[in-house]
Amino acid sequence: MELDRIEIESAGSDAERLAAALLKQLPDLEGRVPIDEIALALDILQIVEAPLVGVEGCLQTDAHKSQGQIVLREGRSPRRTRYTIAHELGHFLNERHRPTDAVGFACTAQDMRSPAREGVRLRQEREANAFAIEVLTPRRLLARHLKLSADLEHVLKISDRFDVSRAAAARRYVALHEAMLAVIFSHEGRVLYIDKDEAFPRTAAWKGDAIGHLLPQPGREPLTGMDQVDAEDWIAGWFPGEVFAQTLRQADGHAMTLLLAEPGDRADG
Repeated sequence: MELDRIEIESAGSDAERLAAALLKQLPDLEGRVPIDEIALALDILQIVEAPLVGVEGCLQTDAHKSQGQIVLREGRSPRRTRYTIAHELGHFLNERHRPTDAVGFACTAQDMRSPAREGVRLRQEREANAFAIEVLTPRRLLARHLKLSADLEHVLKISDRFDVSRAAAARRYVALHEAMLAVIFSHEGRVLYIDKDEAFPRTAAWKGDAIGHLLPQPGREPLTGMDQVDAEDWIAGWFPGEVFAQTLRQADGHAMTLLLAEPGDRADG
């Protein structure tokens, strides 16, 4: 694979434009993005695994980022590995990103989900995440998954088509779908984290809150239908409309709940 790094970096520091410049050089792409081949074609010398502690991935490079090496925490799933490579490549290609320690960048699982850094490090981690999902799930290829009514079935199709985790696919789906959506990730009936589009109202539950009583009982099918629910159970304060929920039960007590809010003239009482 041959790619022009100079042309990509000339797009500037905006994550979406940077990703678009990279994908422009892959016009025949229709599904899974070969992110490891892309990284190796852009001056990443090698991608290796190591027994990292407290860190998901590292980009080892110099201050000028002339070349680099990506180190991944061993034992991670292939899809998480792909996301980590894309995240570290985002640091490498973004002209504004500066190494955060003596050897480059060290990124935690929190950095790749919902960064809790401060200042420059917070901005850099958010931008690396934005670049990663833009590259792994190209916008021009998502149209057919977004044009129909909101449904977690489409999230599963995005996950399979682009070889990304279901969580990453769900966050991307919520961010780009025209409907007012939120997705709640839970474990054993407690909220792990929430992603929602800007228009979705404030949710009634947040990280650590118990929502097990609101989730459907396990059945033979892991994915429920999109059913109407009480708005008061899911949205904080008064919401003049209807709310629908759909839950996907996953392994080891994990679940993903898609919320759809439809503003209307719901009467009080």
